[in-house]
Amino acid sequence: MSSRPTQCLHWRDAIALLESRQPVTLRVWKISTGDIITYRDVVCCGSHWRGGTHRIKLPDSHLIREFRDITLFEINGYEVIR
Repeated sequence: MSSRPTQCLHWRDAIALLESRQPVTLRVWKISTGDIITYRDVVCCGSHWRGGTHRIKLPDSHLIREFRDITLFEINGYEVIR
Protein backbone atom coordinates (compact mmCIF):
# COMPACT_ATOMS: atom_id res chain seq x y z
CA MET A 1 0.00 0.00 0.00
CA SER A 2 1.36 3.40 -0.96
CA SER A 3 1.81 6.09 1.69
CA ARG A 4 1.66 8.92 -0.88
CA PRO A 5 -1.04 11.55 -0.41
CA THR A 6 -4.08 11.21 -2.67
CA GLN A 7 -4.54 14.96 -3.12
CA CYS A 8 -2.19 17.43 -4.80
CA LEU A 9 -1.57 21.14 -4.41
CA HIS A 10 0.33 23.42 -6.80
CA TRP A 11 3.51 24.81 -5.26
CA ARG A 12 2.29 28.42 -5.51
CA ASP A 13 -0.83 27.49 -3.53
CA ALA A 14 1.34 25.60 -1.03
CA ILE A 15 3.53 28.67 -0.51
CA ALA A 16 0.42 30.85 -0.12
CA LEU A 17 -0.90 28.42 2.50
CA LEU A 18 2.46 28.47 4.29
CA GLU A 19 2.61 32.28 4.25
CA SER A 20 -0.93 32.58 5.68
CA ARG A 21 0.72 32.40 9.13
CA GLN A 22 -1.56 29.55 10.18
CA PRO A 23 -0.07 26.38 11.75
CA VAL A 24 0.79 23.81 9.07
CA THR A 25 2.49 20.43 8.90
CA LEU A 26 5.40 20.26 6.45
CA ARG A 27 7.51 17.47 5.04
CA VAL A 28 10.82 18.48 3.44
CA TRP A 29 13.91 16.68 2.20
CA LYS A 30 17.23 17.35 3.87
CA ILE A 31 19.55 18.10 0.97
CA SER A 32 22.78 16.82 2.50
CA THR A 33 21.48 13.35 3.44
CA GLY A 34 18.16 12.91 1.63
CA ASP A 35 16.34 12.31 4.92
CA ILE A 36 12.72 13.38 5.26
CA ILE A 37 12.04 15.91 8.01
CA THR A 38 8.51 16.42 9.32
CA TYR A 39 7.64 19.71 10.98
CA ARG A 40 4.28 19.67 12.80
CA ASP A 41 2.19 22.78 13.54
CA VAL A 42 4.87 25.25 12.44
CA VAL A 43 4.21 28.89 11.57
CA CYS A 44 6.01 30.79 8.81
CA CYS A 45 7.87 33.77 10.21
CA GLY A 46 9.69 34.98 7.10
CA SER A 47 10.82 34.27 3.57
CA HIS A 48 13.46 35.22 1.07
CA TRP A 49 11.98 35.27 -2.42
CA ARG A 50 15.22 35.60 -4.34
CA GLY A 51 16.96 32.98 -2.21
CA GLY A 52 14.00 30.60 -2.43
CA THR A 53 13.81 29.93 1.30
CA HIS A 54 11.29 30.20 4.12
CA ARG A 55 11.81 30.47 7.86
CA ILE A 56 9.48 28.63 10.23
CA LYS A 57 9.06 28.71 14.00
CA LEU A 58 8.81 25.39 15.83
CA PRO A 59 5.90 25.43 18.32
CA ASP A 60 7.49 23.66 21.29
CA SER A 61 11.00 25.08 21.35
CA HIS A 62 10.31 28.38 19.54
CA LEU A 63 13.43 27.78 17.45
CA ILE A 64 13.63 29.21 13.94
CA ARG A 65 14.43 26.82 11.08
CA GLU A 66 15.02 27.67 7.44
CA PHE A 67 14.39 25.39 4.47
CA ARG A 68 14.66 25.72 0.71
CA ASP A 69 11.34 25.94 -1.11
CA ILE A 70 12.45 23.31 -3.62
CA THR A 71 12.72 20.71 -0.83
CA LEU A 72 9.05 21.08 0.22
CA PHE A 73 7.07 18.09 -1.05
CA GLU A 74 4.08 17.87 1.31
CA ILE A 75 1.99 20.38 3.27
CA ASN A 76 -0.99 19.44 5.47
CA GLY A 77 -1.22 16.04 3.79
CA TYR A 78 -1.26 17.46 0.25
CA GLU A 79 1.47 16.47 -2.20
CA VAL A 80 3.14 19.58 -3.64
CA ILE A 81 3.43 19.50 -7.44
CA ARG A 82 5.40 21.89 -9.63
